[in-house]
Amino acid sequence: MKAENEDGRLVPEEPKERGASKEIKRRIRANGPMTFAQFMETALYFDDGGYYTGDEERWGPEGDYITNLDVTPVFARIVAKQIREMWQRMGSPDAFSVYEIGAGRGLLSSGIADWAKENDQAFYEALYLALIEKNPFLRIEGEKFRYLDDLSSLKASMDAPVRGVFLTNELLDALPVHMVAMERGVLKEIYVGLEKDKDGDGFVEIRGDLSDPAIGGYFDSLGIRLEEGGRAELSLKARGWIEEVAELLECGYVLNVDYGLPARELYVPGRNGTLRCLYRHTKCDDPYIRVGEQDMTAHVDFTTVARAGIDAGLKLEGFTTQFYFLMGLDVGSELIEVTDPGKGDLDAIVHNRAVKELLMPGGMGSVFKVLIHSKAINDKGTPLMGLSFKDLSAALCIDG
Repeated sequence: MKAENEDGRLVPEEPKERGASKEIKRRIRANGPMTFAQFMETALYFDDGGYYTGDEERWGPEGDYITNLDVTPVFARIVAKQIREMWQRMGSPDAFSVYEIGAGRGLLSSGIADWAKENDQAFYEALYLALIEKNPFLRIEGEKFRYLDDLSSLKASMDAPVRGVFLTNELLDALPVHMVAMERGVLKEIYVGLEKDKDGDGFVEIRGDLSDPAIGGYFDSLGIRLEEGGRAELSLKARGWIEEVAELLECGYVLNVDYGLPARELYVPGRNGTLRCLYRHTKCDDPYIRVGEQDMTAHVDFTTVARAGIDAGLKLEGFTTQFYFLMGLDVGSELIEVTDPGKGDLDAIVHNRAVKELLMPGGMGSVFKVLIHSKAINDKGTPLMGLSFKDLSAALCIDG
């Protein structure tokens, strides 16, 4: 586009800033600096130009990052096995609901439905899948699917209270986080403001008083004090999320798969936070560039999520790594025997390598964790299959 200047000559028109970045700057100009949590929520979820609300490809080789489901559909099959066991422990009811929150492309739910149809017709007939995903561009058709925009729409529906499973895969790490720093012995919160730069208004960090008393209480409850000059992130949203789910659940389970650590491993001296951005499979530590175009995540504090679930009336079933979870559910049975390592068995070799990637120490196998809560389940203390190989709940230190 071009416009005329005072001399009548055509000059290039300056590009107009759009989407999440424009909205954040508008809000800061109107209301002053915002918390980093507000910045992150707008960058990721703003209806017009947020990272997760558009029709761009975000996952897989053509996107910004790879998920378990991009590696191999075996991950969905293993999760289906675990959910089938949960259904059995509930007495194999004729109606059984699975709510996948933050369902994205629907690959996990569709994989669960496919496995059930292939392996257990009674389970398949009882299965009801509700995908909670607000982005209309990601919704797919499926025989067993129904979509909800959010947990509020579930509360208002005939489905609540829930008897079944709440399921997430890489949801909690993408919830907005508050960012804090220890300054001269006082915990300060990091806000996002504006300053003039060569391109106009640029984002700048400003330290101020805590926006919510719960932020200071967060670390006090963990018995953790940040070191002088140290930075960290915390998610009040993650704690609030599991409290909301616990209220909606009448009988069943909450199954979370995500990356993160117990609090005493997460908030260690020298770490200075875990916030990372991803764009075209490249990691970046700067959240103030490509706003609305790059992903932002932070490690989950599994201790706080586990405690919040217990305080809300859930029972902690267990906590483990993805490797131990998959091993407990006999992931080895998903491997294909290779009788001829030549060209004829190439597909089998590729398949097996993908399964092994899910288990890789130092990679997906140890980075991803599984946290399971239950409510009103009489299981006589027998661990779920996914927790039977090795339960790491002691690492959470939920008793102090």
